[in-house]
Amino acid sequence: MHGVIRLTSSAVDSLCGKWTRAKKGVSDTKPAFEQLTDCLDPSLVQEWTRQERVAMENRGDDLKIYDVVSEKCRKFR
Repeated sequence: MHGVIRLTSSAVDSLCGKWTRAKKGVSDTKPAFEQLTDCLDPSLVQEWTRQERVAMENRGDDLKIYDVVSEKCRKFR
């Protein structure tokens, strides 16, 4: 069953609640976000939009910066 995810009813309820809150949050903040965007230099908005697109395209690879790499130290006797 590759690619199939089984969810319990409590997990589904939780996800539905989170989805509902997320939609409300977006609709509540959208006017302020649009007002802020309208008063910014359009070139800045374009650059930030480009950076966001690149970050989304590289999201898996870019997370590797948070990996902790440790090398084994020599043991002294």
